[in-house]
Amino acid sequence: MKKGIIRTVLTLLLIVLFMALLYFVVGRPMIQFVGDPEALQKFVDGKGIIGLLVFGLFVMVQTMSTCIPGLPFYLASGYLLGGLKGALLCDFFATIGNTIAFLIGRKYGRSFLCYLFPEDKLAKVEEKIELGNPVLIHVMFMLLPLPKDTYAWLGYYSGESLIKWMLITFIARFPHIFIYTFGGEKLLSNQYGILVAGGVIATIIYVIIVIVLKKKQNNDF
Repeated sequence: MKKGIIRTVLTLLLIVLFMALLYFVVGRPMIQFVGDPEALQKFVDGKGIIGLLVFGLFVMVQTMSTCIPGLPFYLASGYLLGGLKGALLCDFFATIGNTIAFLIGRKYGRSFLCYLFPEDKLAKVEEKIELGNPVLIHVMFMLLPLPKDTYAWLGYYSGESLIKWMLITFIARFPHIFIYTFGGEKLLSNQYGILVAGGVIATIIYVIIVIVLKKKQNNDF
């Protein structure tokens, strides 16, 4: 019994240490890099398609980590490519990151995830999936400002095929990412009025979507 407790504590400590190292050794330098638009632009221009692939891999790692914020990457992508192209690039690599998490979760199951997330957080997601429409829950997490990257590790609960998971994730994530990349594009050109108006419109749309989805979810019970 004691050996099991010691093993669990050591495993948790190692995971916490790994996540901390991931943030400080990988996450912070990446954020600082993408936070310097001129340096990032020079890097991408100098490397061409390889530069864009490296930036995309940054987004993928950020998506899988659950501890590195995505906002700096989306804004930077808007600086570099504009709202639409930047959103497509980020959405593609974010979907890859979410899909890798989905496959890992499906492969190793709940016991593995308990080392990554508090059990009460797992239980809440499990309850929502079991009581509601799993695909609708997936759409809600990806479409709305909810913890998408955390949900991806638990996405296998929905029972979706790999292709279905990827399509829903890519399509439902896009509007949320586009808001940030579009914001990054407008910040670069100092068009703050458009940015504020866009934020207000997006908020109204999100509220309407939440109301509609909640009604649909209630009707499914």
